[in-house]
Amino acid sequence: MGGLAIVRDCATLSLVGDDPASARDRVERVWQTLRRAMARACPPELAACREDLVHAALLRMLERERRGEVASVRSASYVWRVAFSVVADELRRQRRRPEVAATAEQPEPRTTEEPDLTLALRACLLKLPEPRRLAVTLHLQGFTVEEAGRMLGWNARRVRNLVFRGMVELRRCLGAQEGQ
Repeated sequence: MGGLAIVRDCATLSLVGDDPASARDRVERVWQTLRRAMARACPPELAACREDLVHAALLRMLERERRGEVASVRSASYVWRVAFSVVADELRRQRRRPEVAATAEQPEPRTTEEPDLTLALRACLLKLPEPRRLAVTLHLQGFTVEEAGRMLGWNARRVRNLVFRGMVELRRCLGAQEGQ
């Protein structure tokens, strides 16, 4: 984790809190969340530069915080959005520079019906009772149980149960639509 030491040095410039240990802990949590998000967001053609993208995402977050654009308390969904944004920017950059994209091994184009899946997901979400729909929607957007509970004014146990039951119903609904 040599990259983490570099990031920790940079992080002390803009992370809130007078205690360096708490700033290091915060950077560690953000770093781990970014690595998980990047592992999920990164397509196979960018797998070789995944760690570089994690660095770019963390630097983007630190720069925005330094400029005062982002509040000091971030949600997990913000970190995931930054990761997806960095991946999208890299893919756009590679498309603008065809010589870089041509040297990379190109995967087979995906043939999934993405608009149909989106419509099916929305239809299934609308069938859920409102409390489950709210909890599942926040879960799918990357919010933790605690964050969703604070936003909805519910305790973590209620949110966890609603997410669990809602996801079971959502899978069942999507499975039924797939069979049609």
